[in-house]
Amino acid sequence: MGAPARRPCGPVLWLRRWPIAIAFLIVTLAHAAQCPACTVPVFRYGLDNWQADAYRIELPAAAMQDGKLADFFRNLGTALPVNLEAKPGTGTEARLLFPHPEEAKSPVVWTGTLTPTSLAALTDSPARKEIARRILAGESVVWVLAESGNQAEDDAIAARVEKRLRYLEQVAILPRIDPNDPTSKLGPGPALRVKFSRLRVPRAGDESILLKMLAGPKPAAELATGPWLAAVFGRGRVLGAWPAADFGDAELEEASLFLLGACSCQVKRQNPGWDLLMNVNWPEELQAAAEKASSPPSGIAKPPAAVPKNNPTNEAQTITIASTAALEATSSAPDSTTPMWLGAVVCAIVGLFLFARRG
Repeated sequence: MGAPARRPCGPVLWLRRWPIAIAFLIVTLAHAAQCPACTVPVFRYGLDNWQADAYRIELPAAAMQDGKLADFFRNLGTALPVNLEAKPGTGTEARLLFPHPEEAKSPVVWTGTLTPTSLAALTDSPARKEIARRILAGESVVWVLAESGNQAEDDAIAARVEKRLRYLEQVAILPRIDPNDPTSKLGPGPALRVKFSRLRVPRAGDESILLKMLAGPKPAAELATGPWLAAVFGRGRVLGAWPAADFGDAELEEASLFLLGACSCQVKRQNPGWDLLMNVNWPEELQAAAEKASSPPSGIAKPPAAVPKNNPTNEAQTITIASTAALEATSSAPDSTTPMWLGAVVCAIVGLFLFARRG
């Protein structure tokens, strides 16, 4: 058998997409004037400010006859923190749909009989709890590896990703945050640092709903077979999902640097990605994380603010690699007069890269 056909890349890929690429760049530059300067990293700005978009569940009339389901939907939007909204359905089965501004175009995540058990699986899962736990503990990005079931292949990719993430942690530096800049104030939450982790999720298991959400509303065909990677940050925001075979060290670095870099545009809709459905009270949990971060363990003195430059554990360091000239500029003290278009160009370039990887 011959070698499998590969997707066009490099100049061929870009030439095929240059009209879309140029349009993306023009729109980004046009909005730059509306986006004030901000030196908070993208991953932290999203955690502080970006509310997760609500998924929509369409309910058959019979679902509300179940007392437990009726109680759940009665409290939805008030006592329950899950980013979900309910609307009457027309069929006999319930449907869970991705967030979309136009309801008619919302892709379907799940269709089936709604029971208290199936509802619990839709709104939460062990892997989603673990993602939230890691983010609230101060991790910048959780890289999820959706396994293929081929253990040798999955293990090799997991080892490669782990090695690169450990390297990035040691060499990256976060942009310096100006304490006098009102647009760069951190909200309550864990201590700011760079920390990546990898989470393996089996394709054959109880996380099928999560995997569909991670793959996104318009999943690439390559995600249906081999292993793939997704980057999760903020309040369950997915930056993108990519076939692992084509997503090497350079791609891991580019995506990670985008999330570590200064948030050049604070408008969520102008940044790539989509949200997961999660049952997390983010304001409450972030406040608890802030209190934990400011309170040393009983009987142990709080460590000094200064951290050794070469801390092998990287526990208190803050970071960002500058692999491009534009990103290198963020390692110096930010200047409130820095042109807005520079950040917009960086955002556009990375957005175009991510768009190309998904296509």
